[in-house]
This record gives sequence, C-alpha cells and structure tokens, in this order.
Amino acid sequence: MAKFSRTIGPLHFEDLEPHKFEDLVRGLLYDFRDWQSIEATGRKGSDEGFDVRAWEKTKTIVNEDEEENTEGEHPMAGNLWMIQCKREKQLGPKRIKEILDDIDKKNYPYGYILAAPTDFSKKSYDLFRETLLKMGVMEFYLWGKAQLEDMLYMPKNDHILFATFGISFNTRRRSKVSEIKFGLINKNKLFQSIGGQDGGSIHESILVRDFNDENYPYKSEYKDFDQNPKWQEHIVVQQHPLGLLIDARECFAYFDEKKKEFDFTRAVDLINRQSDFDNDWDLRKKENELREKVADFWEHLPRKNQIKLHFYGLLSFQDMLIIDNKGDSHFKFPHIFVEYTKRLGPFRWVLYILKSNSKEINLDREGYKRVKIFPKVFPKPIQGKIHFKDAPLELDALTFSRVRYSHEGGFYLFDVDQKYKSVKTKNLIAIKNQKENGVSSSDPDVLYLEVTYSYETTTDKYLEENDKSFLETIQRQVGREVKSDEKLRVLEVLQRYLPVKETA
Repeated sequence: MAKFSRTIGPLHFEDLEPHKFEDLVRGLLYDFRDWQSIEATGRKGSDEGFDVRAWEKTKTIVNEDEEENTEGEHPMAGNLWMIQCKREKQLGPKRIKEILDDIDKKNYPYGYILAAPTDFSKKSYDLFRETLLKMGVMEFYLWGKAQLEDMLYMPKNDHILFATFGISFNTRRRSKVSEIKFGLINKNKLFQSIGGQDGGSIHESILVRDFNDENYPYKSEYKDFDQNPKWQEHIVVQQHPLGLLIDARECFAYFDEKKKEFDFTRAVDLINRQSDFDNDWDLRKKENELREKVADFWEHLPRKNQIKLHFYGLLSFQDMLIIDNKGDSHFKFPHIFVEYTKRLGPFRWVLYILKSNSKEINLDREGYKRVKIFPKVFPKPIQGKIHFKDAPLELDALTFSRVRYSHEGGFYLFDVDQKYKSVKTKNLIAIKNQKENGVSSSDPDVLYLEVTYSYETTTDKYLEENDKSFLETIQRQVGREVKSDEKLRVLEVLQRYLPVKETA
C-alpha cells in the first residue's frame, strides 16, 4: 500500500516560471476580497508596474438618478488594488524601496500587495509599512514564503496547490481514510483468530509470507533461504495498537551493567516454533548439538553477566496485504502476506531488548556498547574432574532442597575454609541425594553439581554487592559464624545428570 508522511517538504517556488508564479498569486487573490474584477496585466509584458490589478466592490454604489440629475458611482467602479509578484529568492529593504518607487505617484491604489517567495526581515517589513503609509495607501500586505505556504495549505486552496505543485491534501486525506479502514479490518480479523484484544500476553503462531514470493513452500528454490527467508513462522506475544508484536528471535547474550557493554550470538535461535518439529531428524540433531555448545559457553559466563537478547518486531496492520486465517497442510495457523524490505523484512520497526527474570534493557535507549565476547566457532562441551566421588558431600536440608529445585537458575556454594580449594571451573561436585526429604527411591543416590564459574572476594564485599540476607546462607553452608573480612570463595553451580566421562 502507498504510504504518505504527515508533513511535506518546503514548496519550491523557485522552480516556477515568473508567469506561473503570477498565476499562483492571482489564484490566491480570488477568495481574498469580494472583487469586481481581476486583471492579469503582467502577462502582456506592458504592465506599467502592475502584475495584477483588481477592483474591490464597495459597500454602497449609487447609480445615476435621471430625475434629480445627480451623478453616482459607476457600477464597475471600486477600490483599486495593485499586486506585484516578484519571484526572487531575496528581497531586502533596498530592493523593496525600488519596487515601491515604481508606484504611480499621481494615482496611488487603495490597496497594495507585494508577493515574493522569500523570508522578509523586520527592516523590510518596517520600510514597506512606513512607505505605503506615507503614500496614503489604505491597506497593504507583504506575502512572503511562509504566508504563501500557509494559504496554499488551506483546504479551500487545495486545487491551486495541486495545479501548481501536483500536491493535493484532499487526495492524501482520502488515501489515508482508506489506509486506516484497511488496517482496522485486518485488526478485527486477527482478533477473531488469535485474540489478545485486551492487550494481554499471547503465544500464538502465524506464518509471515513475502507477498512477492512465488515459490512457497519450496525452500530449495532459494540458495540463501536460511539467511533471507521468504516465509517464516513467528510467535505473536501481544496485540499492539498498531499491529502484532512478534518475538522474532531470542539469543544468548552477555551484558555488563556497570560498563554498559553487551554482546550476543546469532548462532542459535531460542524461540520454540511448531515448525521446528517438521525438520528431518539429522537437521534437528545438528541444531541440538550446536545449541548445546552455545548454551555451554553461555552458562560458563559469570551469572551476573548472563542475559537473553530478544528481537521484537512490529507487524503493522496496515502492511498486511492478505490474511488467510486457515493456513494450509504445511502450516496449520494463520498466514499473513506482507511486502518484505531488505533492512527489516516484514516488520515496520524492531526493538532490541536484553531480558532476564529481573531486568529488561532497551538497547536503543540506554546507550550500551557492543564488545566481543562470543566466538565464531563454539567448542564442544568438556566434562571436568569429579570431586568427592567416593564420599559424596551431604548438604544441610535447606541447601539441598534449593539445589534440587534450581535446575535452570543454578545455585551458589560458598567456601571460607578451602573446602573446595581444588575444585576448578567445569569440575563436578558429587553430593548425596538425601532421600529422607521425600525423594523417590528410584532417584539416583548421587547428584552432580558442575562449577560454571568461581571467584574470590570477602564476605562484607559480597554482601554489599548482593543482599545481606546471603549471610545466613553462607554461615549455614560453612557451619559456623563468618567474619566480615574473611576471604570468601563463591562457586556458581548447575545440576548435571549422569556424567558420561571424566577428564583430569
């Protein structure tokens, strides 16, 4: 669909021929006063200083009374106006004085208008006013570029604007009405199929297709389909007032809140789509292997730096050319046809949001700088040495409970007595599965915690940077009171199951 901006650029009066500019001014005159007649004297080339002259109707006209033999004003008489049109880019006080000197001193007009596509200075306005007042001219106007544009943008002068510059706000207005109606029809149609009219969260699949594509559903017709897909399943997360808000991609990312730095990798897309299950087994296996590599690298970053990057795109109601609510045998959900662009594909705009359970950072607003953290090629995950294998550690009941139910978020182990001195990153710690806490008898006797990251600090510094309530957890794990200046080793751990092999 055609799109129109709400504003237009400056009108190029300088591109008009002199006579065309005179025609424009004369057109604006017709509705300026109640005229008896308007004459385009400048077009004949012998205007004697007049480009346009006009007679304004007077309020009272007395015809000749033959009985009383008194003479009245002729019906065609009226107040004489002189209009000068100067298509000059600059008109200073000196040039204005030259123009006004051409007025016939024996026959001053009632009214005078000087029109020019320029911006007049205060000195020019003052000179213009003072000179015409001295001449006894009753009404006078200086029409500059701004005044001319204002008059042309009035609805009553739309025909003059179109005839002169090919621009019509009436035409634009009608097109805008059609465009709005088209968007509303699309919005209401999608409300029926995917819901979300209340603005709440949604999780519905749609297939967004390039309107100009002719090869659906055959991906093999495009060598670069993976980089530039002509159709793709997307997940609608919300109905935005302007369209559908799409969670187009989710990536593993890194951020440093203090340094205002971030990085991310496009190697894998974390969005789960229905169509992913339609891929062949070998492809899915390959994708899962890559995902495990990238996830392993990300999980071994400091936990405070772990975050996900979401690409949110707006699929505008007004850009949706066709909506098929039924879909087909390949994609059994709504199909929406949009004209793709090279820069943003089907989307009107895209937001880049760093997002975790506790944070949401808009990269377009908050001035983060991208740094290099993620590699181009991700190494295969390595399983490290297992510690306490022969004598698994027994944790206190509360700590064990938190470890057992912290599969995704991970957990922290604290050490002040060098209990974990020899434990390194990627090493595993064997802990006893405490079945007396309601654990099923079929569960393994030993659980494993992998150290994803570790660092040393002091107790008071750690509590200052985090939450003071951690002191209770630290002392419970250590088994004694901990002084504020004691060295503290923090181990970030994740639960792992059934290690396959062990490396030194």
